[in-house]
Amino acid sequence: MAPRTVAPPPDGHARVRMTVAYDGAPFHGFATNPDVRTVQDDLHEALSKVLRAPISVTCAGRTDRGVHARGQVVSFDADAGHFDAVALTRALNRMLAPEISVRDVALAAPDFDARISCVARSYRYRVLNSAWPDPLVRDLVWHVREPLEIGTMQLAADQILGEHDFTSFSKKNKSKVNETFVRTVDRAQWCRVGNTVQLEITANAFTRQMVRSLVGMFVEVGRGRRRPDEMGEALRAMSRTAVPSPAPPQGLELTRAHYPGDV
Repeated sequence: MAPRTVAPPPDGHARVRMTVAYDGAPFHGFATNPDVRTVQDDLHEALSKVLRAPISVTCAGRTDRGVHARGQVVSFDADAGHFDAVALTRALNRMLAPEISVRDVALAAPDFDARISCVARSYRYRVLNSAWPDPLVRDLVWHVREPLEIGTMQLAADQILGEHDFTSFSKKNKSKVNETFVRTVDRAQWCRVGNTVQLEITANAFTRQMVRSLVGMFVEVGRGRRRPDEMGEALRAMSRTAVPSPAPPQGLELTRAHYPGDV
């Protein structure tokens, strides 16, 4: 497949790269969706007011309803003659707080595109593994009461490393024809932090609900309801019926979008 090209900014404009964090709880996902509040619409409105021109952003990865982000990257074009990164950051943070925070604004190469230029994405999923729920983090974790065996969960995670067809763990987009679910996972690591069990996962790209569906399977393994080698069986089945329901969205966070040349 030939690499996709990115159109340069119009004359007099510059390409801008911006990193944002957001609490996904009050939003119906990142992408614009009629009649509901989305992160993209809030960004469009704020940017258009501050820059006094219609602004449209492209993101590194579209997050679903209730999913959070700490390292979401967006790109857009702005008037080069009046661009001030510091002033823009301050103005946006005044307008968008507390649900959205702008962490970094900088000029980018003319061929930069937050989505097309992205070579990998990293997510974290948190499971509160305790007998009692914690109301102070209820919008940030999935509470699982039964003790989880992290060793068997890691054995299952090792089986998704490399290139696989994740059809079993993907929600299909009915509007797409010949949609592919082949992805390459570079990292899938479970660790325990206090009474929280966390998955750190990095891949070149993710399908819709892929991480949440994988976590749903991992937790079943950790509970002892499934064997670790059933992860491989589920991958080969290429059927949603082979896996349990996806984990809830609030435990998921987009932590970083990776680009060539980033440190």
